Amino acid sequence: MPHSRLKVLFLVESLSGGGAEKILSGLVRGLDRDKFDVTVCAVVDCGQYRDEVRKHARYRFIVGGSGWLYRVKYALVYRFLPASWIYRWRIAGDYDVEAAFTEGLPTRLLAAAPGGKSGKAGETRKIAWVHVDLEARPWTQGVVFRSLDEEKRAYGRFHAVAHVSRTVKEAFERRFGTHPGSVVVHNPVDRDEVLAKSAAVEGVPEKKCFRIISAGRLEEQKGFDRLIRALARLKERGRTAELVLLGEGRLRNDLERLAAGLGVSESLLMPGFLENPYPWMAGADLFVCSSRSEGMSTVVTEALILGVPVLAVECSGIREQLGMGRFGLMVDNDDEALARALEDFVSGRESCAEWREKAALGGRQVAYATAVREVERLLEGAGK
Repeated sequence: MPHSRLKVLFLVESLSGGGAEKILSGLVRGLDRDKFDVTVCAVVDCGQYRDEVRKHARYRFIVGGSGWLYRVKYALVYRFLPASWIYRWRIAGDYDVEAAFTEGLPTRLLAAAPGGKSGKAGETRKIAWVHVDLEARPWTQGVVFRSLDEEKRAYGRFHAVAHVSRTVKEAFERRFGTHPGSVVVHNPVDRDEVLAKSAAVEGVPEKKCFRIISAGRLEEQKGFDRLIRALARLKERGRTAELVLLGEGRLRNDLERLAAGLGVSESLLMPGFLENPYPWMAGADLFVCSSRSEGMSTVVTEALILGVPVLAVECSGIREQLGMGRFGLMVDNDDEALARALEDFVSGRESCAEWREKAALGGRQVAYATAVREVERLLEGAGK
């Protein structure tokens, strides 16, 4: 008899423009369709990666639509209905593997599922992905879980917990204790796709001076306010540079006001979320990761692939990505260290040419197929 495909469900908050969502869209593209029958379910039907996911997987959602009915369903899911009801109402299916691909609500919903699997003998195995340092950024507390103990019990209901870096795993264990199914599974980043898309230069404004670039959601975690303050410091010291922030988020107005107040609005470019950010990145003089916390920064990996010099503050995943400093410059995670290092690059005290060579060396070590196979082995192991 032919071998049946493993039925896999990935549950995610949404398919908006975040790093985990981007990784998921790339992952489902790479999974072997002869081995896996993949469904992606979003809690909220929104996001820039929906179309890409639909090309390679079945797509479902829990809360969609608009108007008063959408608001009612949203309130029921996020505030009123027990997680076990939501699971039975909108998630349950004949799956071999169910994976909460992001922390928070997807983790709580799958943890609330009853044991067993409808229609087949055997138990549906569950995997929880952890993309962030939950010790440095315990954002789920008081938002999704009422207590640390409740969140710990939720993770205890998963057969495996996949951490995107060693430092994320270590932070998780300090916060929740060891989990017998903890593994490190690095994010798949498609090197060939990044390089191919970087060749499209339309829409990128001409570079007039030293260009610093960063990318991510416009949220406090990403530390873009630090970069704007550092840009103002450069201006005070007679250094000419411009800063490009790629992404969208709730802090856009705050960041624009900060730049205006510091007198650097003319040196700040914020083009929003771009489906193809790679031409912007490839043409920059320096990529900076200013995040107050991370898990494994996808855009740092992409910058290495493009051979762009990388400056990063130390946070989870950075040491692994930058080869302990062989592929990019790491500094302490504070405003002063970041500002000093930026001035070193703009002034020429740090050689962009040398760091470009080092970044390219790191980029050549990124292996998309290997990372996807690593995930496939995890899914196959979880399905047994």
